[in-house]
Amino acid sequence: MKFWIAILLTAILFSCKEDKPVSNIIQKQVIKPEEADEVVVSADIVRLDKDLLAITSEEDMARILTLNPVFFKQYLRGIAKTPKPDDIKRMFAYYNNPGLKNFGKEVEASWGDMKQFKSDLASTFRLMEYYIKDFKEPKIYTIYSGLMEPDMSFSDSAIVVCLDWYLGPKASFKPNLYEYMLGRYDKPYLLPMIALGISTKFNKNNTADETLLAEMIYYGKAHYFVERVMPDLEDSLNIGYSTKELKAIDANLPVIWGHFIDRKILFETSRKIVEQYTGEGPFVNEISNDCPGRIGRWLGWQIVRKYMNEHPEVTLQQLMDEKDAGKIFKESGYKPPLKKK
Repeated sequence: MKFWIAILLTAILFSCKEDKPVSNIIQKQVIKPEEADEVVVSADIVRLDKDLLAITSEEDMARILTLNPVFFKQYLRGIAKTPKPDDIKRMFAYYNNPGLKNFGKEVEASWGDMKQFKSDLASTFRLMEYYIKDFKEPKIYTIYSGLMEPDMSFSDSAIVVCLDWYLGPKASFKPNLYEYMLGRYDKPYLLPMIALGISTKFNKNNTADETLLAEMIYYGKAHYFVERVMPDLEDSLNIGYSTKELKAIDANLPVIWGHFIDRKILFETSRKIVEQYTGEGPFVNEISNDCPGRIGRWLGWQIVRKYMNEHPEVTLQQLMDEKDAGKIFKESGYKPPLKKK
């Protein structure tokens, strides 16, 4: 009798257990090489936002620009070796404006001492140094611009970051962007955006290949680069989709991928078509109003992730050096399920 009761209980338990939903997203491999922990980096952050907030005279402004020639040349696109009097006068008048000073105080209060950001930056730079042979650590200059400059600019030796772009939804003033883009301009997105920008220096491609697939793979390599140098980063912060959007993509991937296959657009070279699937937009209306913009970038990322999962012998350096998008696609074996007709 006890034997049959045990069987009955087992049957009930298994019948009540829900099937685990199958995900169509390629599994992320979290790779943390221990050797990278020994890499020495500086992770220099020059808090010019604090210096600009504290200025009281043109001499103060002149000192900031003179002591930071890389910033001066990059931010003001200066040609002269030293700032001209007109540069100093104009910059002082701008940053001495009471309204901008108040906004600068909001930026300082919001970002605080940036200790955690500096620690995360150091971890990211260590992995870049470990993986990429030509990586040279840039110096980070932080400023606030009253949202009048791009959120960041890059050169070989420096990155200028406008912290006021990354204050999030509670900021007094927000970037003049579409609502669907604003969600990406918050503190957790800053470092992934910096890493994505750095990736462009090492992301090689065949400029003669103007297909949609080549564009998808290019962006896929960029997002995979971020994934490897920030291994604990959530996918949503890497690609800039909400968790809800990622779940919707996962659930509807057979329809999304089927659209690319049925319309035979992977090898399209029309710039208009390429932009429809990889460019900014609230959605890809060619597929559905529920399909978020930049879906081609996400698919490219999945292809590259699958390729690297299938070829563990390929280093991140080798991936970034690989120009043949067709090879990556073919050898990835990427083939999500299609919608049954």
